Amino acid sequence: MEAASSRPSRAGWIHTLGAIGAILLPLAILFSFFTSDDSGDTAAELIAYAKDNQSDAWVLQVIALTAPLLIGAFVASLRVRLRAASAAYQALTVIGGTLFVAFLGVGLTLWAAPLLSPDELTNAGADAYLAFDDVGWVLLGMGGVSIGAMIIGVSLAALELGLVPKWAGWVSLLLGVVSLATIVAVGIFAWAAWLLAAGLFLLLARDRAVTAVEASAVA
Repeated sequence: MEAASSRPSRAGWIHTLGAIGAILLPLAILFSFFTSDDSGDTAAELIAYAKDNQSDAWVLQVIALTAPLLIGAFVASLRVRLRAASAAYQALTVIGGTLFVAFLGVGLTLWAAPLLSPDELTNAGADAYLAFDDVGWVLLGMGGVSIGAMIIGVSLAALELGLVPKWAGWVSLLLGVVSLATIVAVGIFAWAAWLLAAGLFLLLARDRAVTAVEASAVA
């Protein structure tokens, strides 16, 4: 019993960081999307946008750089809490979460990095940026599919283990399915809402969910 009860305390900082990361990341992304101006459709408009909105580009780049740490800790926390679930659900959680931060980080960097030095942005570079701008949306869409798979895995595992009320598990599963539609934007709100709710739940529940899983595994 002592070994079982000591594991949550040793990993407590991972659970806390993961919960905070699940809250901060969607808030930062939604804030960036809703406060950023249109970058324009021509090279001249893009260069002017880059010079007038350097802070927006830096926000996106910071999100891209910190997402692996924040969501990585969140996925690690989920992996610990769901270790009594079936291997398939655990695989969906880990693989989906890992691919999500990979696609998200690359997509946001593709949008942000070329705009961090607006004085060095030439017309040719701006034209290239506009030509490949849609690639960022494709990567974001692939990230949505990935986190959708993660949410589905977590939801099914939570229902299997009885970690949440059934209605909450089914709502979580629905949000996971809707997250698959990130390429048409509606999915962004689905996984953002899920991350916020999951982060708050893990932050407030702290080690209770881990203890429940340990009890289930021992039984």
